Amino acid sequence: MRRRQLIAAGAAAMASGSLGAAARPWPVPRLEEARILRAVAGLRPYRTGGPRLDLERIGGKRLVHNYGHGGAGVTLSWGCAEAALDLLEGARPGTTVAVAGAGVIGLTTARVAQERGLRVRIYAQAFSPHTTSDVAGAEWAPDIIDWGGAETTRRLVQIARRSHARFLRLCGSRWGVYQRPALEADGVASGLAAVPAELVGPARSERLSIGGRPHQVLRYRSLLIEPPVFLPALTRAILAAGGRMVPRTFARRDDLMGLDEEVVFDCLGLGAGPLFGDSALQPIKGQLVHLPPEPLPFILDHPAGYLVPRTDALVVGGTFETGVADTAVDPMVSRRILAANRAFFEE
Repeated sequence: MRRRQLIAAGAAAMASGSLGAAARPWPVPRLEEARILRAVAGLRPYRTGGPRLDLERIGGKRLVHNYGHGGAGVTLSWGCAEAALDLLEGARPGTTVAVAGAGVIGLTTARVAQERGLRVRIYAQAFSPHTTSDVAGAEWAPDIIDWGGAETTRRLVQIARRSHARFLRLCGSRWGVYQRPALEADGVASGLAAVPAELVGPARSERLSIGGRPHQVLRYRSLLIEPPVFLPALTRAILAAGGRMVPRTFARRDDLMGLDEEVVFDCLGLGAGPLFGDSALQPIKGQLVHLPPEPLPFILDHPAGYLVPRTDALVVGGTFETGVADTAVDPMVSRRILAANRAFFEE
């Protein structure tokens, strides 16, 4: 019942088209340490120059790379999957292909491959709910990604269009995808500003009372994607279409190239770095705090943190620790995350 109420509250806020005026303070979430349900940490696979998305021929194999999406893995997942399959010309229907990696990039790549008539085997060391993608917030926003030069930017914008269109078709509780307003407050850098206005805007500049004081915000249209719902739904769709999931660890490139399939999709995220000597790839650690869910009518990003109101938890972020490769949760960091977000709402 609680989940249905939260979904209904968010849908009503979106349908109304209004989140309140400056004279009417917005709801203030309860961000006390005593309410912490859990804290989680994951590693964003950030790649200088932008994600790697290309086809490489090694011996008799075709290797399609699809990794390095930083903090935009969920956001760009469907578009990158379609672009990866576009690189694979001449594959006969019914051919079995290998997908290495079972995060959101690997799963969407596998599903698009199935839609194009291919059989898939997914090889990974970890499967949902034990992947980095399961730790994501996740808002549709291409943040913490290198847009590269003009050509890379053009390509990523097209990928963002394709991914956004796919997520819109999945809106609803079955997939855990919902339309939500997104507020970028007090001049915070936003990935939403980098995509075409017809997807998320145009941004509306407003001065709103949030908590005890006014804030200058840019309001966008965005999407809330709940990994605890979306990733299992995607996994079920893959398995129902005949996909197989095989535990496998890839310590060397030869481990990957030794797979039986002649076509391999490299969706290994940070794991691709040591296999292919990609020094442009580096981790950016992010820690999040989960509190009991609250039906806030917005996704909020501000200079000291962010809030993602999911139906299973209020996700409070976060940290950006470049080059840090451990996923240990630090209780002191959790306290700092909550304090920084509380300060946003205080008078």
